[in-house]
Amino acid sequence: MPTVRLGFIGAGGIAGFHLQNLQRVPEAKVVAFADPNLDAAKQRAEQVGLPAREGETVFGDWQLMLERVEMDGVLVLSPHAHHFEQIVAALQRGLHVLAEKPMVVTSEQAQKVVLAARQAGKQVVVSYQRRFTPVFRFIRDQVHKGALGELTFVEAVIGQDWQQLTQGTWRQMPELSGGGMLMDSGSHMVDFVLWTVPNAPVKVSATISQCGAPVEINDIVGVQFSGGALGALIAMGNFTHFMERYTFVGTEGAMWLDRGQVVWQPMGGEQRVVEAKELPPASTPDRHFVDVVLGRVENMSPPEDAFKVVTLTTAAYQAAATGQTVAVPSLPA
Repeated sequence: MPTVRLGFIGAGGIAGFHLQNLQRVPEAKVVAFADPNLDAAKQRAEQVGLPAREGETVFGDWQLMLERVEMDGVLVLSPHAHHFEQIVAALQRGLHVLAEKPMVVTSEQAQKVVLAARQAGKQVVVSYQRRFTPVFRFIRDQVHKGALGELTFVEAVIGQDWQQLTQGTWRQMPELSGGGMLMDSGSHMVDFVLWTVPNAPVKVSATISQCGAPVEINDIVGVQFSGGALGALIAMGNFTHFMERYTFVGTEGAMWLDRGQVVWQPMGGEQRVVEAKELPPASTPDRHFVDVVLGRVENMSPPEDAFKVVTLTTAAYQAAATGQTVAVPSLPA
């Protein structure tokens, strides 16, 4: 059985999530951790039964890990603003990358990551879990098959007690996070919408509020897609709990996801709840990353798509700051 050797840049809370996923991937072998908090790196090493030897398997400096450890890929799990430098450095060393969302925090950085990956001939997979979750994949597949006809409207809502959960952490420090709720948890919502809608976004308007925080907490983003469809994206960062809801309306019907259930209604027809047996199989970004590295599958979450997410997000921030409608640039050929 082939083995994919992996290093972690970042040993914080999200690293535990990825380690749980990788424990179910027999081809994956975690060989090193790097984190400014060396104790955190050592704890993660112990968690996977890796001898915690400073300068060999655990590092306070991620660059030193890239220099010293033989690896096939790295997971970039650091604060958002650090992603760009770390992703590009890994690619230049011939490593594949699984990057936490958002991939980077500016469209210029995203464009450079796309170019760096192409030049290196290596893969960047962005960890957008909904792309591997059955209910989300089902909706996306049906929209792209034309089951709803031509899309005319999209509504997406994500809510979380994000302001409370992130208070006092780097996620509310703009220089490290790149933004607030929309850049962080809201990134999943933006990605799912852009992945599902066949047409590209062309312009956005937005209103945001900070609710006394250093970054924005609540966002209302209006999107116009090529072809004329409209979108309303709402991120509530001071909600009571985590929730998300999506509605896709087309000329032939509507489909919506609420509380984990997909409901489908043709125009003039009856509503029905999509049954579990109709859904595609589940996976994880980590399982997918290993399969991509081994050449078994095509990359389902490439940097070109992540470019679209960060570009729309930063365009929304610009629209909110200026009170103007802002064009959403596309990736240059």
